[in-house]
Amino acid sequence: KPEVGSEEWHRIRRDNHKEVERRRRETINEGINELSKIVPGCEKNKGSILQRAVQYIQQLRDAEQQNIEKWTLEKLLTEQALAELSSTVDRLKTDNER
Repeated sequence: KPEVGSEEWHRIRRDNHKEVERRRRETINEGINELSKIVPGCEKNKGSILQRAVQYIQQLRDAEQQNIEKWTLEKLLTEQALAELSSTVDRLKTDNER
């Protein structure tokens, strides 16, 4: 191992930092490339890909919220209809037993 503070030590440290930084950029680029594959309407520009990904995620969240509201209403209406039908069945059973 080179002596701390020596020229060789600084060179090794600089080379290690370059490698770490290269891997970091590579990871970021791979992530951006994956986004460009799954987000519709992406351009090749990294900034555009990220902006489009944010828009797409917001659209998906809005659509999810609308679906939740729609399904909640449908569930409520279905439960009401089921309660009415159950009541009708009970009434008809009672009428039929007379």
